[in-house]
Amino acid sequence: MNETDQRMESARFADLVRRAARGVRPVFSAFLTPDARARLAALARREGLESGDFGAAADAERAVVGLWQPGCAPEEAPIAVVSIAWDGRYAAPQHRDVLGACLGLGLQRETLGDIRLEGDCAYVAATPAIADYLIENLHEVGRAKVSLSRYDGELPAAESGRREVVNVPSLRLDAVLAQTLHLSRARAQALIRGGAVQKNWQITDRTDAEIAQGDVLSIRGSGRIRVHSVQGESRKGRLFLEVETFLRP
Repeated sequence: MNETDQRMESARFADLVRRAARGVRPVFSAFLTPDARARLAALARREGLESGDFGAAADAERAVVGLWQPGCAPEEAPIAVVSIAWDGRYAAPQHRDVLGACLGLGLQRETLGDIRLEGDCAYVAATPAIADYLIENLHEVGRAKVSLSRYDGELPAAESGRREVVNVPSLRLDAVLAQTLHLSRARAQALIRGGAVQKNWQITDRTDAEIAQGDVLSIRGSGRIRVHSVQGESRKGRLFLEVETFLRP
């Protein structure tokens, strides 16, 4: 996150805290990544407010943060889910296709929560107003004609990636990317320096950024890598990482 983004985030969070402190009703953020939610919750605690995460599912990656004064906790958050269905005989949209179609309507990523796919349908979490907007305006995902409606059931389980143990020379970001994605070290460094890599949802251009257990790496156009554990060291000093990869076709 650059300085401009940091200032914008700080201003948004400060406004949410002020609104929650002045009123008796809970205030809710946009959909945030886990690291952003932690920053907002810490700010709320410093101001004597309580907070909680609310997602469309218990394991949601993107969720809204509710802020409230002690004793005013909400039972639920203003979150809706839209189902997007297509004919699987003619098309098979992927996660990035669904997200791209939604953003193509002029929406910001923060207005949308998790996107889950199951069969010939995608499920998109959003605020109620954004859900209505999607239903009225989204007609195609890629080349697929789609039909949309509100959905009140349980979200499908989050996608599972491919788990493996990779052998890396160090915990540097470029080394982990190169080994996990089967790239040359130079290509991995070019992706990082070109702004195509996020570490824990923040763009980083540091090829030597250190990777640790629990980190999530997102590579634009390629997918994500979750580092589950550092399992040990070989006799030659190389490290064994257990990773889960979510690579896009």
